[in-house]
Amino acid sequence: MSHADHDWIVFHRVRFAEPVDGLGNPFPGPKSAAAWRFYPASQLSEDNMRNFNNDEWGGFGIYPNREAAQAVFDVPEAHLSFLADPVEAYHALIAPYAHHGEVNWRGETLANDTFAVAKEDPGGPLVVFTSAGFEGRGPEDAERIVAFLHGVYAVQDYYAGLPGNIRQAVYSGVGVDGGDGITVSLWQNDAAMMQAAYKPGEHRGQMDNHKKTSRMDRSSFTRARIIASKGSWKGCNPVSEIERVAV
Repeated sequence: MSHADHDWIVFHRVRFAEPVDGLGNPFPGPKSAAAWRFYPASQLSEDNMRNFNNDEWGGFGIYPNREAAQAVFDVPEAHLSFLADPVEAYHALIAPYAHHGEVNWRGETLANDTFAVAKEDPGGPLVVFTSAGFEGRGPEDAERIVAFLHGVYAVQDYYAGLPGNIRQAVYSGVGVDGGDGITVSLWQNDAAMMQAAYKPGEHRGQMDNHKKTSRMDRSSFTRARIIASKGSWKGCNPVSEIERVAV
């Protein structure tokens, strides 16, 4: 695989000593990134809407080649000023190999074209990114948006209880920079992800509900491989957990 035949992702997950309010206040990304989406972990406020004030933030930059992505992965502190503050940070160099759906991660909604993916699966630990978005956010949309949000958290809780799921998180973007939010999940293996996402269970049930009630206007999924990673996410590098079980 050449270095220039697909897009690359550098994912970052950080935890600050105190909550940081992201409402209308995005962190700047690397100048070399073709797109940058970095958001606070999503929580529901008392009015059942998303709260953008959190000590956990996560997201990624999208790069047109490995060289640009590798430079940010190798020395993220040189490209991201906020890395002077976190009490914990995790970084992953990632190659996408499958992408489908509509998502606003490049400043506009694109259909099946947000990532140029690798022609062949490069192998390695599996990470899945998903998104959902809404064309309207008026009072008439409130009920379905709240139902959708509750469904997202139900799926996250479901994944967290599965032995094949290593990490999961939801990062909310619309209030930060107007982009669609990000869910991320790391898996012990492909079979564990396929079982959790497509066999009977919480995720399958939520998707069936969406087909009946149209809880969102657009969605996407991206499957990718972690090529290299470093740092700590909830106390350790999650890839080390995958490798320990695999031995």
